[in-house]
Amino acid sequence: MKGAFTLDCAGFKIAVSRRALRARCAILHLVILLSPLMSYGAETPREKIVFAYAAISPSMSGVWMAKEIGAFERQGLNAELVYISSGATAIQALVGGSVQAALGASNAVVAATLKGAPMIAVASNTSRPGMQLWVQPEIQRAEQLAGKTLAITRFGSTSDFVTRLILRKLNLEGKTELRQFGGVVEADVGFRARQAEGRVSSQAPGPQAKMLVDAAELGIPFSMNLLAVSNDYLARSPKSVEAIVRAYVEGIAALKTRKAQSLKLLEKYMGARGGSAEGHYEFVTKYLDATPRVDPAAVDTVLEMVGSKGAAKVKLFDNTIVDRLARDGFIDKLYQGVKP
Repeated sequence: MKGAFTLDCAGFKIAVSRRALRARCAILHLVILLSPLMSYGAETPREKIVFAYAAISPSMSGVWMAKEIGAFERQGLNAELVYISSGATAIQALVGGSVQAALGASNAVVAATLKGAPMIAVASNTSRPGMQLWVQPEIQRAEQLAGKTLAITRFGSTSDFVTRLILRKLNLEGKTELRQFGGVVEADVGFRARQAEGRVSSQAPGPQAKMLVDAAELGIPFSMNLLAVSNDYLARSPKSVEAIVRAYVEGIAALKTRKAQSLKLLEKYMGARGGSAEGHYEFVTKYLDATPRVDPAAVDTVLEMVGSKGAAKVKLFDNTIVDRLARDGFIDKLYQGVKP
């Protein structure tokens, strides 16, 4: 070519005229820039799953954050979060196959499994009860609750079980009346309307509520919620179940290390329910476990409460995935020197 010369452009040897130089270089650079996007477009489609959570509570915020930061997508999942306002109902949806994973009340998971539901817990969110006993302002001492009414959501719910655990520790078991109101909001409204003198909850049920006892300080091992999957799904798609746990762990880490983002998330999902975003964030940092391993002692507590003390725990939970993530350093890397 007349007037042509050899040029190294973006690593390619080409012969060009001065007139065509800029056009050809621009094309080559464009190909190089777009190649990662073309590779991305060729990726395997993400598996679609439905993840149920059973309460509007900061105890569920690890799942919310995992969705917010794209952790499920990074793990190859297209996750849809659905709110089912009862642990028992969420577990029914899991057994029925309409959801692939559920974070619900530990007692609901354990009770269903003991009755033969083909499911297993693969992670937990707490190893102690992240709830407090709130009372009306005139109550000064625990013994004053004798003969009084305490508000719970439903019999068999986490609030029911933790209320009973606290009453046992305070020597008030059988000495109070437990009244079920339906849901968290309804129980809080009942307390504010003074239809109950006490309420066990993870946040203040009203502006006049006074915290009398922090259940976490009573030395009770307890998992508030368990992350459960069906036995069939675990056997059929073990990598997908691990991806779910990985995403959840990443969500917890983001909650604990990105305060500003966490506050916005808690405002978004909690709304005006039971206190401020700062209060909800305090719950997250205090109670949610960075390594969400199911504590056998916590399961023992649940088994005792459902009247099945000594049942074989091997059928109830499997810590294989969480233990592997901890052993391989996956969890430690998420905190990058920040104390979980």
